[in-house]
Amino acid sequence: MNKKNLFGVICAALLCGVSANVFAQDNAPTGAAASLLNSADPRAAGMGMATTAVSDNAFGIFGNAAANLSSDKKMGFGYSYNPVTPDLNKGTATHAVGAYYNINENNGLSFGFRYYNGPETVIGSEGIRPNDMAISLGYTRRIVENFTMSLTARYVRSDYSMIEGMQAANGVAFDLGFFYSNTIESFFGSKWAVGLNVSNLGTQLSINGTDAFSMPAYAKLGGSIDMPFSENHKLLAALDLGYTFMPSTDASFMAGIGLEYNFLKYGFLRAGYHYGDEKSIGGSYTTVGLGAMVGPVRIDASYWIAGKESPVKNTWAVGLSLFF
Repeated sequence: MNKKNLFGVICAALLCGVSANVFAQDNAPTGAAASLLNSADPRAAGMGMATTAVSDNAFGIFGNAAANLSSDKKMGFGYSYNPVTPDLNKGTATHAVGAYYNINENNGLSFGFRYYNGPETVIGSEGIRPNDMAISLGYTRRIVENFTMSLTARYVRSDYSMIEGMQAANGVAFDLGFFYSNTIESFFGSKWAVGLNVSNLGTQLSINGTDAFSMPAYAKLGGSIDMPFSENHKLLAALDLGYTFMPSTDASFMAGIGLEYNFLKYGFLRAGYHYGDEKSIGGSYTTVGLGAMVGPVRIDASYWIAGKESPVKNTWAVGLSLFF
C-alpha cells in the first residue's frame, strides 16, 4: 500500500472522530487538520455554535478575536475540554486554552492553544493515535468608535509520525476578524453587534511526504442582540451563517442560532440549533448548555442532542474561565 492510499485509510478511520472532515470519492483526503473545526468554546456550543458576534468570552480567539476588545473585562483566561464523539471513540478529545488581554481601549491581544487527540486506529497489530496541535496569537485594533478589526496568526502541526512512512506536517494559517457594536437606547438600552470572521487561510500540510492537503478555511457572518430586561435578568440572542470553502471539493454551508438567559447575574441557561448541509459531518443537531458565574470565575457546560446516526451524538463540553 503506497503512502497516499495508507493516508486515505487512516483518515477514513479518523472520520468518525472529528466533527468535520473532507474526502474525495476514492477515499483519498482533500483536507488536513480538520480538528480545527471542533468546538473549543463550551459557551458557544450551548448556543448552536453561534459565536461570531458575541463578546465577553475567554475563548473569543476561536470565534472572532475582534470581539474581545468589546469585553466588559480587561482580561479573560479559560480552559475547555470536549470529548469528541464519546459514543464512537473513547479517548478522543479536544483540549483548548483561550485568553485575551485588552491593553487599552484601542489595542488588545488574544491567545489560543488547542490539542486534538485523535481516535485510536489499528494499523496491522499496532494501535496509533494521530494528533493535531495549533497555537494562535491575535492582535485587535479599534479602527473607529464601535468598530474593531483583528489579525490572528496560527501555527498548526498535524502529527502522523508514529506510522512508518508518514510524518508530522507543519503549517501556518491566518484569521481576519471584524466586529461592530452599538446601543439601542429606546429598547431597554440593548446592545446589538455584527461580526465577520475568515479563518484558516494558510499553507497546505503534507503528512505523507508527497501530497499536500488544505486546512479547512471558512467564513462566518454573525449578529447578536443583548437585551437587559432588568438589573438581574437579560437575554442574549445570536445568529451565525458560515461557509467552509476549502477544500473546495467539499465546500459546505452551516448556520447556528442560539439564546442565552442570564438570571440573577450568576446563572446562565442556553439553547441553540446548528444546521449543517449534507457535506458537513455531524449534520444538524440541537444543543443545550448552562453556566454559573461567581466573582471572577465562570463555569460552562454544553451538550449535543443529535440523531442516532450522527457521529456527534451525546458529545459534550465543559469549560472554566477567569475574568479580571
